[in-house]
Amino acid sequence: MHRVIRAGGRTVLRLGVLVCTLGASTALVGLGMFSYLSYHQPAINQQGSQGQNALWASHRWVGEDHTLSEYAQLADELRQNGITEVFFHVGPLTAEGTIDQERFPNAALLIEKLRALYPEVRAQAWIGQVEVAGGGPLDLSDQQVRDGVVATATGFLDMGFDGVHYNIEPVSSGDRDFIDLLRRTRSVAQARGKVVSVAADELEPLPGAERLVRLFAKQAGFWNRQYYLEVADSVDEIAVMMYDTALPADWLYGTLVAWETRNIVELVGDRVIIFMGVPSYEDQRWSFNPRAENVESGLRGIQKGLEGFEGDELRNFGVAIYAEWTTDGQEWALYRREWLGGN
Repeated sequence: MHRVIRAGGRTVLRLGVLVCTLGASTALVGLGMFSYLSYHQPAINQQGSQGQNALWASHRWVGEDHTLSEYAQLADELRQNGITEVFFHVGPLTAEGTIDQERFPNAALLIEKLRALYPEVRAQAWIGQVEVAGGGPLDLSDQQVRDGVVATATGFLDMGFDGVHYNIEPVSSGDRDFIDLLRRTRSVAQARGKVVSVAADELEPLPGAERLVRLFAKQAGFWNRQYYLEVADSVDEIAVMMYDTALPADWLYGTLVAWETRNIVELVGDRVIIFMGVPSYEDQRWSFNPRAENVESGLRGIQKGLEGFEGDELRNFGVAIYAEWTTDGQEWALYRREWLGGN
């Protein structure tokens, strides 16, 4: 099982504008060399975990039987790695905005066991699907479909999940239907003392870049600054899908991660908790190179992006590992060393 919702060309053209510009200017070639050298230098005043981190987790936790020892092992791994939020995949949504109950027969048991074994963690129901604009079955412009999604989310909250995590793609800047879905779901969640989080696109690197990119790829996209703020004001947590960039080298990817981290933190501030996504999978395809995009380069980019920020400015910041079923022992050890400050 790999990333459940992945728009194939989501990020490859996002950097196209920058890459083409780099190739067109001698001055920017020099900037590229500076970025290469900067990436390989240790971060100044290296930042680490602020006490909240997230993890996308497999559907098998709600769809398959597990022993008590398996639940205990999961709880131990989450605790050891400082994971405070887990997005358990429970979907995907149907065209009507529903999820067949047969898909999550063990969801209630998961919540019961996890709450007993690791009460500090928040288990969120990861609900996702591809929109019609990306070739999928979900049409959020249909009021009845949005009603169905809200009802589905409400069901998971009432089951005992601590929150709802939406991963719906593609969503363009200015999409009012998505904002309506987020706000209505958040109203339901707040009434129950629970949270809403969203898997978010990256921030556009230049004004107008989103419109340019969408001329070439329906599923590729950024969110502009205004839309990022609207989303931030409609949820409790944002998890940035900082992967599938098609970049060929770790320093290029890390430089992008640093830029996104710095600019999203500056833009959003303390409105919501921000999780920057870090990939641990090793798929080999044109849009992803595991030698470029990995736990090490992701964390290094995040730490470079956090240079200059201080304590209170980062109290709502964390990382989100994608994903539980692809992260091995060596990657967890690297994460603990570089982000948690331990072995």
